[in-house]
Amino acid sequence: MLKNRKGNAFVEALFILPMMVLMFVSVIWFARVLLTWQQLISATRYGTDMIATTTLNAYDIKKDIENYLTHRMIDGRRLDAEKIKEINVDINDYPKIDINVRDLTKIFNDINGLIKGLLIPNADVSSVKITYCYDLPNIMHFVGLKEINITAKSSVLSGSGCKNNIHNRSSK
Repeated sequence: MLKNRKGNAFVEALFILPMMVLMFVSVIWFARVLLTWQQLISATRYGTDMIATTTLNAYDIKKDIENYLTHRMIDGRRLDAEKIKEINVDINDYPKIDINVRDLTKIFNDINGLIKGLLIPNADVSSVKITYCYDLPNIMHFVGLKEINITAKSSVLSGSGCKNNIHNRSSK
């Protein structure tokens, strides 16, 4: 029979240990990717809030978002500015949404605008899109990739959120 049971357990542990380490590293890495994605989502929502409620132009909003993600005084995790591939701020300013009961007849007189608003609602949105390059750990290069791109996008209906006509943006 088997005389050295301690040796058998050691050999079994040698076979299982690499898989356990790989699984542990994968779980930690995936959690960090999800945290980064959540940070990007938060930054895109911050950008669309600025589009809807301020007079800042696309350049200023882009710089504010970059600062939001990478400033050295951030408490918590800050992202590497070199790995931000894209911050795209697309502003489509339209007159503010202001519907009055007396104006309902005017709305139905403009059939083209009504059809456009019902059939193509995405044509009248402003958006912020951020792409961040995330490096894979060396232990995971066996999948054939060294990095992945994480993308987050947030949109806001143009003219929403405005209580006055503040959309007189300066251009840079």
